[in-house]
Amino acid sequence: MTKAKLHPSCVTDLQAPTFDEDWQRRAFGLAVALAEFGHYRWDDFQQTLIAAIGSWQEAPTNTRGRWEYYEHWVTALNNVVRQHGLLDDGYINPEAR
Repeated sequence: MTKAKLHPSCVTDLQAPTFDEDWQRRAFGLAVALAEFGHYRWDDFQQTLIAAIGSWQEAPTNTRGRWEYYEHWVTALNNVVRQHGLLDDGYINPEAR
C-alpha cells in the first residue's frame, strides 16, 4: 500500500489516503490537481462522486459488480472533466470512435 504525501493546500483528507494500486494514486492526484489549479471547484467533484456512487447503489445487485471505491472516483473524474469541457471528445480513447 502506498501512502500519499499531499500538498499543503490539499484539505481533502488530512489523514492522507492510502492506495492499493498506483493508478488509484494517480487518479486521486489528478482530481485534486485539477481542482487546485481552478479547472473546477472541489465540491463539483465531490457531488459528481456522490452521484457516481449513488448510481452504483441504485443498480440491481446482480449487475453492479463488487464495490471498488476508486472505480467510482475515476467515473466521477471522467464525468467532471466532461462537464467542464476540459478535454475534446475522443481524446482519452480515440480508437473507440
